[in-house]
Amino acid sequence: MTTNTEHLTGPDLTLFLAFHRGLRRDFGRLADALDRCPAGDEARRALIDEHTAMQLRALHHHHADEDVNIWPLLRSRVPEATEVLDRLESDHQEIDAVIERLTGPRRPAADQAADLRRLHDLLNAHLDLEESRVVPLIRAHVSPEWWEEAGKAVSKSHGRDLPMVAAWTLDAATEEQRAHVFATAPLLLRVLYRLAWRRAYERRVAQVFG
Repeated sequence: MTTNTEHLTGPDLTLFLAFHRGLRRDFGRLADALDRCPAGDEARRALIDEHTAMQLRALHHHHADEDVNIWPLLRSRVPEATEVLDRLESDHQEIDAVIERLTGPRRPAADQAADLRRLHDLLNAHLDLEESRVVPLIRAHVSPEWWEEAGKAVSKSHGRDLPMVAAWTLDAATEEQRAHVFATAPLLLRVLYRLAWRRAYERRVAQVFG
């Protein structure tokens, strides 16, 4: 993935790729947090579970948008991409099976941590393929206008999670990605982030990861 040209050609993929960075990073970190959680510390375990649930909801919205909107558009415009898109959809199904276990009834911390590490491995392999093979197709075949409207719909789908998801994404972003978002985001969102969203996220991170 390159960041120095990601918003200069085709649609602006800055947030999309920054979100990927968060997905690559944090499920493994959550597994480590579970490993460190003292047995019987119900308050700490509840915070880890709550943060995990938020990130799993964000991942679900991201993959649903790809399956319902982005992949069908690419199939119609780039028929030769069918094979790689089929593989990515198959990956989503495998990932969904892990998510189902992670969002089911509470299990022992060791079992939950094992699935979080499995999700970490699946996602990183999946994103390697997506960024190497499909991101170039998005740049070449998707208009900035279509991408912007799709992005607005995804942001709305996060609902009450949006402040935490936005702050998490910016935390995972590179310095260049973060600077680009601050330069292009609506003023109201920038103010909300600086006054409230970032602080709430930082408190949550300190509680979850220590």
